[in-house]
Amino acid sequence: MAESHSDCSVPTEESEKIIRKIVNQLRETGMRKTEALEELLQTMLDHHRPFLLSELGEMPGLKNRDQATIYRLVMKLKEAGVVRQLSLGERGNYFQINLSDHHHDYLLCRECGMVTEVPVECVLHEVEQKLAARHGWKDLTHSLAFQGICPECLAKP
Repeated sequence: MAESHSDCSVPTEESEKIIRKIVNQLRETGMRKTEALEELLQTMLDHHRPFLLSELGEMPGLKNRDQATIYRLVMKLKEAGVVRQLSLGERGNYFQINLSDHHHDYLLCRECGMVTEVPVECVLHEVEQKLAARHGWKDLTHSLAFQGICPECLAKP
């Protein structure tokens, strides 16, 4: 199973505000506020990183939830633009909560699937803003993943 290093977390006070905002946004589309929804959002904010669906199902707050429920919620969140889907290599699709002022790029190991946050500020942010302004786009984002083999896999015999 893919593992992530250097998880980024959103402070509790901020995450509570974000969850309230998202839930209110979703209510306008007819989605109900449920305990499972709140737990999923909290998990994705506590560990702001890309998740495989199977990884989400193994997280402490979601372990006892039905996998189908988690899948349906993630798909609804994706449709609503709350979660983005990232194709990081061959291991499957990853899902990460969208935070407009909180962007990360990633290193992906082709051997074990480990996803690690790139530890430098993204230089494409300025390019993204210029492209949006020049071409009239709104909410322009990007995802960037560098792929290679991690030190742990290189050290294996």
